[in-house]
Amino acid sequence: MTVTLNDIAFQLEQSVAQAATTEWSWLVPEPWTPLVCSMVGGVFFEKPNESIHWLDTGTGLVEQVAKNRVEFEEVMKTSPALTDEWFLPSLIERLHAAGKKPGAGECYGFSVLPVFAEGKYEVGNMFVVPVWEQFVGMADVHRQISELPEGASVQVKIID
Repeated sequence: MTVTLNDIAFQLEQSVAQAATTEWSWLVPEPWTPLVCSMVGGVFFEKPNESIHWLDTGTGLVEQVAKNRVEFEEVMKTSPALTDEWFLPSLIERLHAAGKKPGAGECYGFSVLPVFAEGKYEVGNMFVVPVWEQFVGMADVHRQISELPEGASVQVKIID
């Protein structure tokens, strides 16, 4: 089984993009524009200075990956190891083989977020969720745990 670009990447709808930039503003306070998202919870975005950054919604980490769009596109074409790291196509193949295939408006989420020691990018820890939950909802979770010391215990309560 081979995955396609549509299996590993997508564009955020405008309403989700606006909500994501608002909800993640505690971590990325300056304005930013989402460019492309990975199905496993990464969003690549552009800041006003044209630099391109990667926000991993599973770990809550932000990293600059290119000086501008041209450099980002070049990295995507010439660095398959980075593309594999960012989009995890082999993991997506295994998720598809396990019957976990997102539909429109869906991506992958985690039973235990990778920010925690127990959270892994593995088939058994991942499931299909609405894009909104992963790209907007996870911002609040990461905000709440952002000031905890390394190794702190966390108890998650789900409230409907």
